[in-house]
Amino acid sequence: MFRAVLATLLVAVISPAEAPVQEAAATAKAGTLTDLTSNFEKVVDRTAKLSDAERVQAFHAAFDPIVPGYFDGKGARQPGFDAMILWHLKEWPGKRDKITATAAAFGAAFARGQDHFRAAFPDYALTVPVYLVHSMSQQDGGTRTIGGRTILFFGADVIAAIHDDTTIGPFLDHELFHVYHEQYFRGCMELWCSLWREGLATYAAARLNPGADDRALLLTQPQPIRPKVEPRLAEAMCGLRAKFNSVQRDDYGPLFLLGRSSGPFPSRYGYFLGYLLAGKLAATTPLQALAKLPPEKVKPLLEAAIDSYGPCPPPARATP
Repeated sequence: MFRAVLATLLVAVISPAEAPVQEAAATAKAGTLTDLTSNFEKVVDRTAKLSDAERVQAFHAAFDPIVPGYFDGKGARQPGFDAMILWHLKEWPGKRDKITATAAAFGAAFARGQDHFRAAFPDYALTVPVYLVHSMSQQDGGTRTIGGRTILFFGADVIAAIHDDTTIGPFLDHELFHVYHEQYFRGCMELWCSLWREGLATYAAARLNPGADDRALLLTQPQPIRPKVEPRLAEAMCGLRAKFNSVQRDDYGPLFLLGRSSGPFPSRYGYFLGYLLAGKLAATTPLQALAKLPPEKVKPLLEAAIDSYGPCPPPARATP
């Protein structure tokens, strides 16, 4: 009986007559920008009188068919993520104006961003579909795989929270560089591969935006990275060298994820290290050429660049 009643409520919440169904990301046309932020607002308004559990289920019913795996399929983390969904549904009234304004301005900003990026990389083409969503605090931007396809997502909620007119340009250059770079640098899963992807994208954003400071390059998220790392740069590079070929998430997390560092360096400090290393290699190789290097050519160059920061101490021997 409960399921039947809930099903009726969900049909009313996302009735196709009132909320046209968006094309699923798995079949969306490359180069298109789809704005799903108004869909979120409709779900908020139409579930206001439902229970907490029903609101979350209505959210999934509205979005999971369009972007499967983006809000669901998180395994053991799903209950916690569903709590985040509920929080955003309830917090929407206080955030509506700023996120709605961000979404309204995004299309024009994205068009300008593509023109700016293409001026530096004339062979750039947007080869993936793009979705603007209320990301539930997941990201300001980045690619995900949906139905076997690469999709570029932008989170209007996070953009509204951390970006402004001084940062949106470098941010878009960073994300567009990832799309461009993926054509030439793929099939690489070790930690050093992420170091190169993120470091080169950060360096590209800096080169394409002369005068961009660390804030514009997102090197102050969640706290300023440079002041914590520069005084101990050789130590940081040696730690990186020791994990260079790792495929373990525990090694990846402190370098590239928010809130995952418990050591002497702030979270996401891998972006800064990668940025420095990319800059070192760019001293002798143009950025456009670096972007087209395959993994097998990047790896020895990156190893040599890390080693140039000084000899690392040998690994400590285990005590018998």
